Amino acid sequence: MPRYAGLRAVELIRSRGFRWGTTFAAILGGSLLAMFVLMFWRSSYLLFDALDRSVTEQVELLAARPPDMLVFMISSRMNHRPAVVTQVGLFTPDGISIVGDVPAIPVGLDLNGSVQAVQAPASPTSQWRAAGRRLADGRLLIVAREADEILEVRADLIRGAAAGIVPAILLSLVGGVLVGIATERRLRHISAVAERVIAGELGERLPCSSGDDELDRLCAIVNRMLERFEDVATALKGVGDNIAHDLRTPLTSVRARLERSLRMVGPGSAAGASIAESITGVDRALSIVSALLRVAEIRHARRHKAFVPFDLGEVLSETAETFRPVAEEKGLAFRFPPPCRAMIIGDRDILVEAIVNLVDNAIKFTPPPGVVGLYLEGTGEHPIVQVIDSGPGIAPAERRDVFRRFFRSDASRTASGSGLGLSLVAEIVALHRFSITLGDERPGCRFELRCWPGAGGPDTLDRVEARSNEAHGPPLHI
Repeated sequence: MPRYAGLRAVELIRSRGFRWGTTFAAILGGSLLAMFVLMFWRSSYLLFDALDRSVTEQVELLAARPPDMLVFMISSRMNHRPAVVTQVGLFTPDGISIVGDVPAIPVGLDLNGSVQAVQAPASPTSQWRAAGRRLADGRLLIVAREADEILEVRADLIRGAAAGIVPAILLSLVGGVLVGIATERRLRHISAVAERVIAGELGERLPCSSGDDELDRLCAIVNRMLERFEDVATALKGVGDNIAHDLRTPLTSVRARLERSLRMVGPGSAAGASIAESITGVDRALSIVSALLRVAEIRHARRHKAFVPFDLGEVLSETAETFRPVAEEKGLAFRFPPPCRAMIIGDRDILVEAIVNLVDNAIKFTPPPGVVGLYLEGTGEHPIVQVIDSGPGIAPAERRDVFRRFFRSDASRTASGSGLGLSLVAEIVALHRFSITLGDERPGCRFELRCWPGAGGPDTLDRVEARSNEAHGPPLHI
């Protein structure tokens, strides 16, 4: 496949290199055309001027001779060797030829002594430059010279200009196309690297060639900026992960001591109740630490080696079997129509974790009597997992923030949880290059997980967090 096969015609025409090429072709073509017009006009003028002056001189010379010698002089010219190129004819006032090699008066010739372009009487394809004059005795004097050689020179000039100007313009256009293709390919490569950087691959760098042109220098500057950004981002991301990792051991130790104290004082005493409440708080802190470490594991591990084909419908069936009793115990109707077979490629374990988080949130925030639904829609190649509930929903102003760490909406402040569940889902979705959409069910909300690579572009939680301060808009795509 050609290296530029992916370049569409519209993109090529819009490329800067193609526009430069066409502009240069227009300037070059205009300059060459102007130069040719000037050369053509000047050469034609000089050639015809020399020819016209020769005809005019002959007319004046013959008209000044005595009338009784004019016939003899014209006859002598006809018999001259070598033959003269100027043709002369003497006619009666009625236009009948008396002597000369001009067989007839050319059609349209004015007898005022000025040189005019006329058609040769004996040869319709031949052009003359001729002048006519009425003499004092009434006879008509015609002097002419063939202009075919000059016209042929002009035709050669036109053909030469076409042979030079047209290829020059075409070469300029071809050069513009080639420059446009090369520039577009390089920009596409840079864009692809930039997309991977946006997707979280901070180790990527923009390509630099050995040409050291303006684009190379810009790429070098951006690469230095990316290196600095990678260092800062790694440090910032590592702070929370390191704190979570360092807190797990002391929190586990505190919980063990609290359990020993609870066994010593007994759960029925006032001190025991206080210790039990402290254990609950420590358990919540441990769950937050575990969730943070899980997000860090998915963010940094990038477990593409664990990607295998599996049936998404089977995963949903297992999830529904697990959560249907939980929903019914809370007084909710759990809807799960039998799914079709949908084979996808991914990490089965962490995709189960993402779907479980969505279903668990739907059950947690839907008050009874309500409805929670788990559906598999779409085609076999483009399956869509839908998790729908009839709960309070998520306000439009909060939809861009729900995938951020520790975010809790106003409706969920009183519910248990760490605020990291949807952040974990976002990381899993980004790892698989899937997409997730948050919509409104009126009442309730709808999460749609589109399970095919590239479904939502290379957005990640980094991008979600970066956009959290922007204006809130329609459903969020990750």
